Amino acid sequence: MAVEERPYAAFALSLVGGVLILVGGLLGLLMWLGWPMWGWWGMRMMGGMMWGWMPGFLLAFSAVSLVSGGAIVTAAYMLYNKPSQAQTWGTVVLVFAVVSLLSAGGFIVGALLAIVGGLLALTWRRQT
Repeated sequence: MAVEERPYAAFALSLVGGVLILVGGLLGLLMWLGWPMWGWWGMRMMGGMMWGWMPGFLLAFSAVSLVSGGAIVTAAYMLYNKPSQAQTWGTVVLVFAVVSLLSAGGFIVGALLAIVGGLLALTWRRQT
């Protein structure tokens, strides 16, 4: 029985990058909700100067991270399950990894891993 070829490296790097981006988005959302005291509610209670515009930016950055991370994880899953469409899913990973850089993309490391994974998917060719 032959083992089907899959772009394993592209899948793994994209998945790890997407998960890091999701974690970054969740932490930003927790900060926005004020769960840890170092969130924006904590700055407001302590009389912080920038609390007025901070919640909007934090929520927007969290939303960008959550959407980008979710799209990258989904594309990585599809990359693994549909290796014949590796270039399509690699493009999706690459686009959303670059978009996630607007919100610090999973502590920057997640975005960089996803970018490398997307590039590997774009250049992957099935051996015949």
